[in-house]
Amino acid sequence: MRRKLLILALLLCTGSVSLWAQPKQVDRSLERAISLYDLGHWIEARTEFQRVREGLSAVHDRFHIEKIDYYLALCDSQLKLSDAEGRMKRYLAEYGGSAYANDVQFGLGAHYCMVGDDVKAEMELKKVDYRTLSPAQKDQYDLRMGYMAFKRGDYPDAERYFSRIVPTSEYADHATYYKSYMAYARGDYDVARNGFTSLTQSPLYRDLMPYYLMQIDFKSGNYRAVVNSGDALMQNTTEEHALQIRRMMAESWFQLDDYEGAVKYMNAYKSSGGKMGRLENYIMGYSLHRQTLYADALPYLRETCGADDMLTQNASYHLADCYLRSGDKSNAMRSFAMASSAAFDKDIAEDALFNYGKLQYELGGGVFNEAINVLGRYIELYPRSPRTEEARKLLIAAYYNSHNYAEAYDAIKSLPNPDGDALLALQKIAYFNGLESYMDGDLEAAEASLSESMSVGSNAKYNALASLWLGEIAYAKGETGVAMQRYRNFIARAPKTGEEYAMAQYNLGYCYFNNQNMPSAAEAFDKFLSSRSKRDSYRADAYNRRGDVYYSNREFAEAIACYDNAISINTAERYYAQYQRAITLGVQNKRQEKIQNLQRIVQTNRGDFVDAATYELGKTYIAEEQYKEATRVLERFVGQYPNSPYRSQALSDLGLSYMNLGQRDKALHYYDQVVQSAPQSAQSKSALQGIREIYMEQGNADAYFDYAQRMGMEGNVSQMARDSLSYAAAQKLYLANKTQEATVSFQNYLSNYPKGYYRNDALFFLSDCHVRDGRDAEAIETLTELSQQGHTQYSERVLDKLSSMCYKSERWEQAAMAYRSLYDEASTSAAKTNAASGYVASTLKYADDTGIMAMADDVEKMSDVNDVARRKARYAKATILLREGKEPQAMDIFKTLSAEVKSAEGAEARYRMIEAEYKAKHYDKAENMVYAFSDSKTPQNYWLAKAFILLGDIYMSRGDSFQARATYQSVVDGYSPADDGIVEEAKSKIAKMN
Repeated sequence: MRRKLLILALLLCTGSVSLWAQPKQVDRSLERAISLYDLGHWIEARTEFQRVREGLSAVHDRFHIEKIDYYLALCDSQLKLSDAEGRMKRYLAEYGGSAYANDVQFGLGAHYCMVGDDVKAEMELKKVDYRTLSPAQKDQYDLRMGYMAFKRGDYPDAERYFSRIVPTSEYADHATYYKSYMAYARGDYDVARNGFTSLTQSPLYRDLMPYYLMQIDFKSGNYRAVVNSGDALMQNTTEEHALQIRRMMAESWFQLDDYEGAVKYMNAYKSSGGKMGRLENYIMGYSLHRQTLYADALPYLRETCGADDMLTQNASYHLADCYLRSGDKSNAMRSFAMASSAAFDKDIAEDALFNYGKLQYELGGGVFNEAINVLGRYIELYPRSPRTEEARKLLIAAYYNSHNYAEAYDAIKSLPNPDGDALLALQKIAYFNGLESYMDGDLEAAEASLSESMSVGSNAKYNALASLWLGEIAYAKGETGVAMQRYRNFIARAPKTGEEYAMAQYNLGYCYFNNQNMPSAAEAFDKFLSSRSKRDSYRADAYNRRGDVYYSNREFAEAIACYDNAISINTAERYYAQYQRAITLGVQNKRQEKIQNLQRIVQTNRGDFVDAATYELGKTYIAEEQYKEATRVLERFVGQYPNSPYRSQALSDLGLSYMNLGQRDKALHYYDQVVQSAPQSAQSKSALQGIREIYMEQGNADAYFDYAQRMGMEGNVSQMARDSLSYAAAQKLYLANKTQEATVSFQNYLSNYPKGYYRNDALFFLSDCHVRDGRDAEAIETLTELSQQGHTQYSERVLDKLSSMCYKSERWEQAAMAYRSLYDEASTSAAKTNAASGYVASTLKYADDTGIMAMADDVEKMSDVNDVARRKARYAKATILLREGKEPQAMDIFKTLSAEVKSAEGAEARYRMIEAEYKAKHYDKAENMVYAFSDSKTPQNYWLAKAFILLGDIYMSRGDSFQARATYQSVVDGYSPADDGIVEEAKSKIAKMN
């Protein structure tokens, strides 16, 4: 086709312009010049015209000069002189009314055609008066205007110009060619064929017409004509056309079901440099497949796949067969996945979908439970298929094999009419789904799933296990009555040799123990110990509780034996057992042994009971009247444990010890510390009495009264008595569980004695009354006031309750402050850890970026923080850094977080690391990271799916459309939910492959 354009361009460049001869008498020189011009001797003609013009008078020979300037303009145009355009424009400006002006206007347009400026050519030619042109000029005009319309794709306009050129014109063949070509382009093959056939006699076009006629035969489906004439035609055409003839012959033999011929000519086309696109690869691959050359067919069919169209469907379906024959089930499965779209061939789609699901099941179910989704879809789409029953059995098996219980649950619940096998699978999956929710701390979701599992009731084992875990949930929620019922239900059904049976007895023992039902608690813990011999924390704890039951029954020897058993297991529970053993020895009046046991705890300095043991040792020395030893131990205690709830009492005991040692100044010093640190506590009242006694012994009552007044404390004895009696009356109501009356009494006490000795105690018990009666707002207010009293014996308990209540009532900022204070007050590592978790969770609920960053930095300095809280704090910081454009710092944190991928934060961090490698074009490394992410069994499917979409992008970057499409398809077919953007993103990736 390009050759045709060149022919026309040459013609347009060399075409002559006819002149309208005027019968005027001119001298011989002018006639000679015109003759030279007509003969095409433009240089000689131009020279002669210029010579003649030089001898003419501008006044007397104006008409001759006008004519000569006209010819000079034409000569310059034909010679393509640099000033040709200028000369013609000057002529039009000077001789606008000349008889030659229209010819010059036409010549100017022709000039622009010759230099390739179509815009100016069309603009100038439109100024020509078409009616005054000669017939030859009209043909040239129409040819030029038609050709320019053709080039810009305006076929209707081109058709209009070409149609004005009559068959007898010297330009008729050109017009016929372009009209035929346009008919071919719009698919009007009969018109095109007639036109091209008529040109077979044209000297200019006859060599090309057989090729174009063959193209028409090919487009019309006349494949036999193509193969019959193709070989001969290739001998008499250009290499470019021969290449395309080989391509047409390959497809023609393919359409004629001659696959050997198709392969032969497609190979010839390929070896000649032909581009192997999707259709070419399909023809080659399918033809080889039909000749049972499966290994040879495979790469061609694979190259065809990718776009979501019928070609991919057909190619991938046969590609799957090639892979199956080679034993490659993985790639066969991926191929069937691409062929399973019902939008194209429905028979192929059904067979491909079944095989896709079956192979996916055989290969493990898929990263996103594709086997479940695909088999479920097959059953839904083809309920009457003879293979539906097999698909249903495979589906049930896939449910059982799935460990992503939440996704499996959603899949099985989507079945319109689940049968008995499906319900049995549902019971199991709901059970494990509930178990996962319980492990994640979502008790409400866990309870719902486990209750559903029990309601199915198909399997006695899972009925019993669900009852056990529902008991755990009830116990965690403080519903011990419900918990006991659940545990007893499980115990009645479970085999006595199972681990769960033993744990149910253990849990039931705790329910009885917390309800002060000691005989039943003893029975349950004994059954646990007899049915489970594993020496671990549970066994040690059970021995401790059994010892506590003996202790409550005053069976001290038996209690010590249990504590000794707990100690021998050597778990963390031994610290409680060691301490409680010492306490029990004291109750037995074996005080020296008690002291020795307490000393060992203090010297070892391990566990959560060192502070309690230290204080108890000091108290024991006081009871033994070993005051010097008592002061040594208690001074160490108050120095090492400034936040201990026993601190005020220890300071008071130090005052007492020094009083007994006769060291009044030291006694006064420690009593004063009690009053200073906890002025409104029971210990303060006792300390004030000690201070009073010291001053009275010194005969200095005024000093006592001055001290009392200075401290803002009541010095009047009768007033102190009223304070004490008022508090005692309120406390009596509280101990009698009359919380409503106690509330009023405590409030009266606090109002009447704003600086009373028992203010802290009253606030503590008042807050408990509010809690027990459901007055959360009042409880928070009271607890807040008590928490602001400085360190007291109640500080840890108050902050613990205050923080949890604020969190529950969504007072996030107050909760965060309380949790942070609790971390500093907490006496055990476990309590500090819980406080840190609450601090992180609360801060994330309310704080801005600055507050969150401060929290994250604060948490980094804490030693007692669990992995979850530390991870959430770091993740929040990394997210802020990323948002602020500080990517290197953010990626450092994400790298740390990516070490684990069970959590959402860790999984996202791993994805961010993969994404960074992809952006850096480290495709191999990114690919390996995606595979490792998949092998990690992360439950965070959202980020795993994002990584798989990125994996598809990696394949696209390498030009592997098959693997890219298969990867995107696995997300579309397996991932859920379908409304969070992941499936749509994968679908959009597939759509872009079209």
